[in-house]
Amino acid sequence: MILIRKILLIPLLQVALGESLQEVFGYLGENITLPSGADPSWNLSKVQWSIFSNNTLIATYHNEKANIDRIDQYQGRLSLNTSSGDLAIHNLNAKDAMVYNVDVINTEKKSTKNKIELTVKQHLQKPTIETHTWVPRESPKSGCLVKVQCSSLDEGVQFSWYIEPLSVTTLNTSLPDGKSALLLAFLNNTEHTVKVTCNTSRNIDTASSVVTSKCEDEKTTNQRWSETRNRYCAVIVIGAFMGNVLLISIIHVFGEWECTYNLNFGPFHGF
Repeated sequence: MILIRKILLIPLLQVALGESLQEVFGYLGENITLPSGADPSWNLSKVQWSIFSNNTLIATYHNEKANIDRIDQYQGRLSLNTSSGDLAIHNLNAKDAMVYNVDVINTEKKSTKNKIELTVKQHLQKPTIETHTWVPRESPKSGCLVKVQCSSLDEGVQFSWYIEPLSVTTLNTSLPDGKSALLLAFLNNTEHTVKVTCNTSRNIDTASSVVTSKCEDEKTTNQRWSETRNRYCAVIVIGAFMGNVLLISIIHVFGEWECTYNLNFGPFHGF
């Protein structure tokens, strides 16, 4: 009796092992290849890729003919390798994330079945960098302090910095919100520049942004503020002038219309 049970269990275990679930992931807009799991030495005679519990076929190979345009969702986005049985999906979208089934048979009637769960992710967005420079009024040529804040719209990312030149003295910390980090860099003279790279990472995905900053003495800062102030003043003056011209034009047109109305439709009409 025990021997019979063992004999019955062997094919069941083989089926279970043949249908093991493999997890793969890809990124939105990119391509992914789903492996069939077939023995590389096999000469394939039949391949069937399907989705959903009702085994909806999406790509097949039989009688030396491949069919990869079976349903609208994957039109023009599939490639089937008839030698390995692997299926490539191009231009991934969120709807592609699901479990895929593959049945493979070789010319010797040997077969294998596999399940592949595809997860579709989005690449990390580039972080945003903001900088502020503080120059001591008493001794502007002694250096300056540059504050760099790096923020990310993605959840659960890790922040890191890369500074050029490496000799720049820095202090960095993560902010309590968990979505941004702060870097303080001290530059030792007004001619010195610093290149700051903010890196964000999550698992194996990374993104980065770069900013270059330098010290500005009080004279340069005041000059820039003066130029900015003059530009705004010029805009205000021009705007006021154009407003007055427009107002005079409206009054002039309205006055002519009023005179015409009084002559044609007013109480003196016909005299």
